[in-house]
Amino acid sequence: MKAPFVALFLALATSASAQEMQTPELIGAITLPTGLKIGGIEFGGISGLDYDPREDVYYAISDDRSENAPARFYKLKLAIDGSGVQSLDILETVTLLDKAGKPFGLKDVDPESIRFNGETGTLYWSSEGDRNGRPFIGEAKTNGSFIREFALPEAYIPDEGKTRGIRNNLSFESLTITPVGKTLLAGTENALIQDGDKATLDHGSRSRIIAFDLASGNVTAEYAYDTDPIFTKATLPPFWNDNGLSEFVADGNDLLTVERSFAMGVGNRISLYRASFDGASNVKDVPSLANQSVAPLGKKLLLQLNEGDFGIDIDNIEAVTFGPMVDGKKTLILASDNNFNHSQVSQFIALKLP
Repeated sequence: MKAPFVALFLALATSASAQEMQTPELIGAITLPTGLKIGGIEFGGISGLDYDPREDVYYAISDDRSENAPARFYKLKLAIDGSGVQSLDILETVTLLDKAGKPFGLKDVDPESIRFNGETGTLYWSSEGDRNGRPFIGEAKTNGSFIREFALPEAYIPDEGKTRGIRNNLSFESLTITPVGKTLLAGTENALIQDGDKATLDHGSRSRIIAFDLASGNVTAEYAYDTDPIFTKATLPPFWNDNGLSEFVADGNDLLTVERSFAMGVGNRISLYRASFDGASNVKDVPSLANQSVAPLGKKLLLQLNEGDFGIDIDNIEAVTFGPMVDGKKTLILASDNNFNHSQVSQFIALKLP
């Protein structure tokens, strides 16, 4: 079944999926060290990033579960031109507030993605789960105050027996607003418990993408997205490795998706795909995708970043947004989550799209 919101895209002059994309070009990168504090609050944990072209500022959400400071996002200024990323300024730190107008308590939320709506001047943000494992997608003002929460289907809510719902730390990593501004898409990092396994060395994981009508908040469609397998074995204890859908951004009728794979002792591999809804099955109200004949989004590899590519030590990339035009070309900005770990950095990478 064709995606109901895809028809809304047809007013666009061209279909991005009909355009062949060549390899993006590196503009430059900039890093901030772990431990940097602004006004006594540590900067880091960048898991979502979105650009407001009117104000030429970025909104960056931290995945701090109110452990280092209350859950928050930052307002940033990145100076980018054809010769590189010249500077990064942290303009403001904004605390996210709950329905009662108070900062979120310890482990009440796990913020992961953020998107700015230029039509309403508001923000959408996601949480992978609270202390009880319940995920959250909400809307907030740019001062952090609560506007509303989107109701999630039961399939996403963990049950007591852990036979259903999102997996811990593998939930809503991705958000994007469709170009016509009527739909919010949210994606899980890996499969829901009832939909299949986590990614392994042998197979990927079947993530879900859910579509919300922004006016009503209702769910209009759901789709499957198959991640890649983990790219390699870990070589150092505790031998942790993984792969997942860490973020996406709408580009015309398609999504540009970021899959981040990591193996201890090896490092990160970042894969950028163009994913298409053409022919994808609408799995709305399907309680389990396991053993189901489902057509996932199609995807085409655009760029793969391994350790040392472009002379960069690729970190834990979890955020992506379109940036300003540079030399007449679109830019794509990637950002990393440093996990507040002193062996990592907050990294911002600017790419020029051909």
